[in-house]
Amino acid sequence: MEQAHRLDSSGKLKEIWLSKLVPIGLEEGRLILRAPATFFAEYFISKHRTVIDRALWDVLGEGSVLDIVRDVPEAESRPEKLILDSAPQSPLHPQQRNNLNPKYRFDNYIEGDSNRFALAAARSIAESPLTTPFNPYFVYGGSGYGKTHLIQAIGDYCIRQGTLSRVIYITSEQFINQFIESIKHKRTTDFAQNFRNVDMLILDDIQFIMGKERTQTEFFHTFNSLYQAGKKIILSSDRPPKDLEDLDERLTSRFASGLVTELTLPDYETRVAILTKRADEQRVHLAGDVVDYIASHITTNVRDLEGALIQLIAQSSLLNHQVSMELVKKVVRGIAPRRRYQVSLETIAEKTAAYYGMPLPDLKDRSRKKEIASARQVAMYICHKLTRHSLRNIALHFGRRDHSTVIHAVKTVEDSMNRDNSFRVDVEQILHQIDLTQ
Repeated sequence: MEQAHRLDSSGKLKEIWLSKLVPIGLEEGRLILRAPATFFAEYFISKHRTVIDRALWDVLGEGSVLDIVRDVPEAESRPEKLILDSAPQSPLHPQQRNNLNPKYRFDNYIEGDSNRFALAAARSIAESPLTTPFNPYFVYGGSGYGKTHLIQAIGDYCIRQGTLSRVIYITSEQFINQFIESIKHKRTTDFAQNFRNVDMLILDDIQFIMGKERTQTEFFHTFNSLYQAGKKIILSSDRPPKDLEDLDERLTSRFASGLVTELTLPDYETRVAILTKRADEQRVHLAGDVVDYIASHITTNVRDLEGALIQLIAQSSLLNHQVSMELVKKVVRGIAPRRRYQVSLETIAEKTAAYYGMPLPDLKDRSRKKEIASARQVAMYICHKLTRHSLRNIALHFGRRDHSTVIHAVKTVEDSMNRDNSFRVDVEQILHQIDLTQ
């Protein structure tokens, strides 16, 4: 952990968190830490993954990974005592471990309208990996929507049931880094074999190989090798195959040739179920009004929901604070600051129209001109993010009858913000102008 402190120039690593993580073992390239609660410790690690990985790889070698176990009372369970090996371990080849996180399983993946089809497809693949025709299986959705959990659950199920023995999960960033290292050390043949001699390859965040021609070429050959051998390929991305720009067309066409499913924002009921499930896993009881407040005010993604819960658990267990409504509101403000006030739909419409230099009535008429339609979608997106109005009410405010218009607008704006930095700046500027009026 000292190495993590040294590398953390931003100062984001908190002493109160690090002091609670106790090293208890080192085995097969895995550093094992004990924490008061696995869930919030893993959340902390995920928030600072880059710094932690760099520190770990500097000490133990590239490819080393971190595991966290929950600290349980002695009467309940006595943790196995492991001997620390002070000698740095050589990086392990991917085929020697699957890299799957055991917490990502189907039995703790909350089903809702936002993921029902994607989950059904994932279960079908996991239950019959040798006969299910979906190959590749491509899942896309916004950051924090549950893609990593879902695709790892497929591999986890196959391993647990014994239907497949050689499963590898890897992020695109790790794939790229390992490929670069193999070039440096003239071991590209070994690298290729590591990923082609598997029954299932699960590659997360495939969009990160955009613009990296040599990596794309290598993955193209890996994809073909696995596909021709009848092996399963599971991919995730923040956008559908057709929107993967600066990517070899041979790859995008292959991605689209399989089953493509989307994860969308979880609805209120799903958010409540997620919070309740995660709290139960940590043996923490949350009052109904607490769950309702968090689920009503944090609508961005699953990661932010879990982040709010982690903050509450941390405040309660580490600082001995009661989980009061005042504390809940404080935590929510830190995660979703713009939910702290009630802003009207009309104010949002006015600020959006003013920013784009158009009369307010134009924003509400039936015009399909590109600039007007785009501004209208931005206004609908902001209304959905900053207010608790129903989708139907938002649609009616802008002269539309069907709530699906708002759903389409939200998705379009989110996709555009992911792809176009100037567009993202426009939206943030409008949000800032709305902030100034409150």
